Amino acid sequence: MKINKRMGAVMALTICFTMVFSSVAFAAHDKTYLAMGDNLSKSETKTVLQIFGVDKDDCEVIYVTNKDEHKYLDDYVDSAQIGTKALSCVMINENDGDEIDVETYNINYCTEDMYENALETAGVKGADVVVAGPYPISGTAALVGTIKAYEEMTGTHVSGKVVEAAVEELTTTGDIGEDVGNMDAVADIISDVKEELAENPGMSEEEIIQAIKDAAARAGISLSDANIEKIKNMISKFKGLDIDWGGLFNKAKDLGEKGYDAAKDMGIFDKIKAWIMSLLQ
Repeated sequence: MKINKRMGAVMALTICFTMVFSSVAFAAHDKTYLAMGDNLSKSETKTVLQIFGVDKDDCEVIYVTNKDEHKYLDDYVDSAQIGTKALSCVMINENDGDEIDVETYNINYCTEDMYENALETAGVKGADVVVAGPYPISGTAALVGTIKAYEEMTGTHVSGKVVEAAVEELTTTGDIGEDVGNMDAVADIISDVKEELAENPGMSEEEIIQAIKDAAARAGISLSDANIEKIKNMISKFKGLDIDWGGLFNKAKDLGEKGYDAAKDMGIFDKIKAWIMSLLQ
């Protein structure tokens, strides 16, 4: 059977898409990964494991020290808030997709959206994450444990600068969220601006500021000039880091620019299908 050049190109690109979607998934892992605070007492450890619903002997376990927490948090969080004990705990499992799903227990400062945004910045993909404390704690330090567990799980190193960027995002979201009284809305604003940066990596500072204002208007949130400046400075730092903002969308976009002229609301698979069909026609 003869295959003309156009059909051959379509088949080759379809194979490329398949490779893209399969390459972002975790390698197969049989175990749950835990990042446990190094200063938990026996009773506190028991409490956390009951929350997670796992036996520690059935998991891959790493420990996060207070020194680890201060290493990444000191520039962004008051030292007194970090404290002298590592108590935050994280359970992480791979999932079948590319999304990050976070649940929290006994975390009274960081929201699930805040974790998801920061972990996206750090390059975490395809993960179900549970963050817990033995009693109510802020949970800021849990981000460090999640990234360490992810590195162990995937064998992928996350650079210190990217970890710091994720920490800065988490703490900036928290600070501004407390100021306006809505953590999740601020997380949505920052997420929206990151998506725009993914589509336009060369955004100027003026364009970033306008994107922040537009996202805030969509969220129904009024941001002070000082808070807009904080977000702008943070996003501007991200531009120089090796961060995969767009995930699957950008990987597929690089392979076939023609396939993404469809409406913005179309799903990724619909866009790919539409592009392939246009080639066939």
